[in-house]
Amino acid sequence: MKRKTQKKLVVFVCTGNTCRSPMAEALFKKRAQELGLKKLKVSSAGTRATAGDSLNEKSATVLAEKGVALKKFASKPVDEKMLVDSLAVVCMTDAQRDFLMDMRWRALRTAGEEDIENNIYSFSELVGYEVIDPYGRDIDCYRYVYELIADGVHTVMDKLVPPSIRDKFIEKPRKPRAPKAENKSTAKKTKSASAGKTAADKNKKRKKPQKEKQL
Repeated sequence: MKRKTQKKLVVFVCTGNTCRSPMAEALFKKRAQELGLKKLKVSSAGTRATAGDSLNEKSATVLAEKGVALKKFASKPVDEKMLVDSLAVVCMTDAQRDFLMDMRWRALRTAGEEDIENNIYSFSELVGYEVIDPYGRDIDCYRYVYELIADGVHTVMDKLVPPSIRDKFIEKPRKPRAPKAENKSTAKKTKSASAGKTAADKNKKRKKPQKEKQL
């Protein structure tokens, strides 16, 4: 029987993984930091993404305008492992959600596993609206898309990682190690050596210096 591991990854998905989902990744990471959820991992991917593409320039510009960081980004396609192992996969549209739910179902059947609780959602399912694709449009469209995602991030967090389970994702401070107990035989030797040294010092003090002989 497989050991059940705690899932800690949330993945945001769009088409090419260069415009919408990276912005969602950056905003969700920022929200997780604000809540101290250091153990919660956040990533993004695309249904038609090419591995290794850089962030769209307009998305990068909007994130920079808002002071939101997204370091060392490289696009990647969605894979079956991601769908099965993630705590949640959040798609920008309902169509993307439906496509990935079918993909996940097939992956589970191929692996001979029973269908487990759904972990694939659309933004509209969680927040109430889809996030349009700004690709090929002007910078104002990218700013609009950023605001759509930013307005929904708190709701997405509250539904995927509610306060009742957030303790699991908070890194607790390590307890200081207790000092090692002194070995009895070592302590006995140290005590004996100390006692012997004290006795020698006393004998030294008692010994009177000899007077020099007169010539």
